Amino acid sequence: LASALTIGTGGSVGREGPIVQIGAALGSTLGQLLRVPPSRLPTLAGCGAAGGVAAVFNAPIAGAFFALEVLMGNFAMPAFGPVVLSSIVATVVSRAYFGDHPAFVVPGYTLLNVWELPLYLLLGAACGLGSLIFMFVLDTMEHWFSKLPIPKLLKPAAGGLVLGGIIIFVPNIYGVGYATMDLILRGGFSWLWLLLLLPIKMFATSLTLASGGSGGLFLPILYLGAVTGGLFGLGADALLPGTIAPSGAYAVVGMGAFLAGAVHCPITAFLLLFEITGDYHIIL
Repeated sequence: LASALTIGTGGSVGREGPIVQIGAALGSTLGQLLRVPPSRLPTLAGCGAAGGVAAVFNAPIAGAFFALEVLMGNFAMPAFGPVVLSSIVATVVSRAYFGDHPAFVVPGYTLLNVWELPLYLLLGAACGLGSLIFMFVLDTMEHWFSKLPIPKLLKPAAGGLVLGGIIIFVPNIYGVGYATMDLILRGGFSWLWLLLLLPIKMFATSLTLASGGSGGLFLPILYLGAVTGGLFGLGADALLPGTIAPSGAYAVVGMGAFLAGAVHCPITAFLLLFEITGDYHIIL
């Protein structure tokens, strides 16, 4: 409920983080009710988290690997089988209600020139540095809000007031941001607007969470990766006009790179990218 209120009123966060917590809590609770040995509870929590991510993103493979790589840090067979099964069943249920559609419909981007490979290397480094900056900003904001000398009940209101003022001038940071990311992946923004969105999105997400809002970091991280990649792609095209892929291709790759840098999940990142776009060609 807290996450629904935060996102529904414009909080600059995602809806995937809450479902990971809810899924893990359901798995753990079920295990305790069934008196499962404590050593098996992490597997059930991982099953719940995997099912949540898989259902929200329509991404069964990435959901399973997210739980195994990030939450459990364990690819052993006793955990692998149940987590994969949970992820697949959750996706089947989700598709029965919402259909089988990728989260983002992007043009068929491919590698146009072998000289793009060094550019993608540089993009990876840029996204890695960007993810470090974002996590630093988030930690700093949380520390600052914890020291703010006002009652705790007023902190979300103060954060919401500041965020609302920002949204008036930069509406693209409102809510989860799927529409904005779709436009970035299609090359629909100028480099000046992307340059503005990058620090403001970092600040808006950090402000939402630090002031007491409830939501996830998954989607804001993908958003920041798309902005970073789109900006990088526009810069590369200005240097090498007509010889490289459009900026949207770099935005797609940037999403996976930023996620890998921030969450330390390289396998999950590119599997998720493949499943949410339904496009294999840019993955390599």
